[in-house]
Amino acid sequence: MTKINIDLTSTITQEKDSETFHKNMDGEIKKDDKTIRVSYLEDGTIPVKMLLKDNELILRRGVDHQNYSLMRFVPGEKQACRYVVSDRQMDLTSVTNLLEYEPQNDGSEKLHIEYDLFSGLYLIGNYTVTLIFT
Repeated sequence: MTKINIDLTSTITQEKDSETFHKNMDGEIKKDDKTIRVSYLEDGTIPVKMLLKDNELILRRGVDHQNYSLMRFVPGEKQACRYVVSDRQMDLTSVTNLLEYEPQNDGSEKLHIEYDLFSGLYLIGNYTVTLIFT
């Protein structure tokens, strides 16, 4: 694993309200021919692991086997996901609108995800997440 800095920007839009969060943290990245693995501690305490392969991203966020979120992003597909907030598990569905991973001119790498999150037929919100690895 190679040490990296992660610049994360997340925008959540729910109905007419929108909020953007920006975080900076240390992490690690490991690349091979077919996969990219990224890990970091969100807010210094919550472990996050990402696996990017082909046109798919799997994200696991949480501290133990009982209390974690698991999301899978594949462009154009609906995916069941498990989302844990404040020790409460919600079974939701995500629809990935965009998944891009590309090197930047300055030597950094950018992962950009846009998805919608549903509870049943109800749209919870639209999410945009951009991670820049340096």
